Amino acid sequence: MRSRGAAVFRLVLRLGLLAGAAVLGLVALGPVVLGGHVDAFYGRFTSPAAGSLIVGTSRAAQGIRPDILEKALVGRFDGPLLNYSFTLTHSPYGPAYLRSIKRKLRPEVKNGLFIVAVDPWSLSLTGPEGSFPEDNSFIGQLDQVSQNPNLPYLTRYQTKPLYRLLLDYATATERLHPDGWLEVNIGIDSAQVRARTARKLQDYRLLASRQHFSAGRMQALVQTIELLKQHGQVCLVRLPVGPGLLQLEQTYQPGFDQLMRKTAANHAVPYFDYSARPYATTDGNHLQRAASEAFSTELASDLLSFLSKRSAL
Repeated sequence: MRSRGAAVFRLVLRLGLLAGAAVLGLVALGPVVLGGHVDAFYGRFTSPAAGSLIVGTSRAAQGIRPDILEKALVGRFDGPLLNYSFTLTHSPYGPAYLRSIKRKLRPEVKNGLFIVAVDPWSLSLTGPEGSFPEDNSFIGQLDQVSQNPNLPYLTRYQTKPLYRLLLDYATATERLHPDGWLEVNIGIDSAQVRARTARKLQDYRLLASRQHFSAGRMQALVQTIELLKQHGQVCLVRLPVGPGLLQLEQTYQPGFDQLMRKTAANHAVPYFDYSARPYATTDGNHLQRAASEAFSTELASDLLSFLSKRSAL
């Protein structure tokens, strides 16, 4: 009997230790999950519905800082301003991204500010028109985009073991801020930047050989502009890139800038082209952290000037 009792005691003790470990794990994970720090995307799906948005791909996600725009333009538009940009894989312009943008925006907003970042790749497609790969990603599949915790995202799109969340959070080079800006901290010495730029150019040369300008994506961009115009001021913005990538873009879609100017004029919105501005990048495609601050300051100044002139009319 004593032996049986000791065995039961050891079993209860082990179960207690396991339960205690589970509780400690949940306590440790709580701030990571509830703070939106699961990955480079999750926090944008846990924040409240927005009053103003920055939309686009990873160029905008890393390159435009909502906090700087809000500080410079305080009181001029409905907040909060959220950077709701993702990646070229997830958020090129298309029906899925348009639906997600609509879900993220508060429907009653009438005085929002909407930065719509454009580049040739966000209007390109591999394969036939009407077949958009992002339809099968979280952009196309996630109906709930403003709940914390976001269980549909965690159960369907967060695939890491739970212990990896803690380790990755502690060592991550990427930090998603609550306002949606993705801060990336990687080496920026000249040799590292040259190597990453060469690789990135090779990636985009391959894209250029496989992709084509998409009428369907262009239609979705126009629909995005028209949707957001119902809720406030829309501004098309082309972000700075390195000279090599800019040259490739000009070869790939030589009429892109003219098309954007025509689109802006047709829909009575401004177009700000910063593509050739000499801001430092990490890889020819994404702005360095300090450059994103400087660029966001310049963009804020230009927006303030535009809004001031508009209000004076």
